[in-house]
Amino acid sequence: MVFDYKRGWLKRSGEKSDKIILYRFFSYNANSLGPLTCGGLYFSSPTKFNDPFDCDFRMLPTSFEKNYGISWDAAVEESKTNVQKMGIICFTPHWKNTLMWAHYADKFKGFCLGFEFKNPLYKGCKIGNSFATFRNHPYHIFEYHLDEVLYACQDEYPTASSFHFDEIEKEMPESILRYKASDWQYEHECRLSYCGGEGVHPVPGKIREVYFGLRMENEQKNVLFDILKKWKAHFYETRKSELRFEVERILF
Repeated sequence: MVFDYKRGWLKRSGEKSDKIILYRFFSYNANSLGPLTCGGLYFSSPTKFNDPFDCDFRMLPTSFEKNYGISWDAAVEESKTNVQKMGIICFTPHWKNTLMWAHYADKFKGFCLGFEFKNPLYKGCKIGNSFATFRNHPYHIFEYHLDEVLYACQDEYPTASSFHFDEIEKEMPESILRYKASDWQYEHECRLSYCGGEGVHPVPGKIREVYFGLRMENEQKNVLFDILKKWKAHFYETRKSELRFEVERILF
């Protein structure tokens, strides 16, 4: 499927297909293999993100709000507190992106996994039904939320009008969670948040594609294959294109 990645692309893609594959890049180490071995992924606290502005910025008043002395500082601080209690894991619609291979997959020595999600995430789900039991704890789909990240147009802090919200106080946590500087726009990031906090949790999606980095060692490929073969996913080697600055895939 070809995407137009303008704001709202995730929702628009759900109008074309009820499923979407999103990718996450990994270094090959115990921190990534451990959770995968037991069937989960690590959801991080926003306080540990690599971008110090991520989930930690001001919301500016509009000129109209300034005239009436309206400030969003207190509401933003309260929302930050709530957001920092969440567990978050990030995905992208791109497996080919060479910057992401370099930054998040240990300079192409790691790997990339493609997870198939329902789009929207709750489509066809029944309230009360758990989709997984992990470490004796039931997990419900409505404890998760999947959203695309919004990027600043001119790298100014946002105003309430940046989000087109109807109830700004109610939807403030969503804005804190989803807004980033324009430098990050190449990622077209989607965030899966879990209200139960950081830690290793199951993902409400299925592993459909596995990509080995073009610098990954063969022994490591075999170990990863053994860990993930239960998913019956498609496994791919990656290699340099002979014509373009991009990576290509061939079946493993």
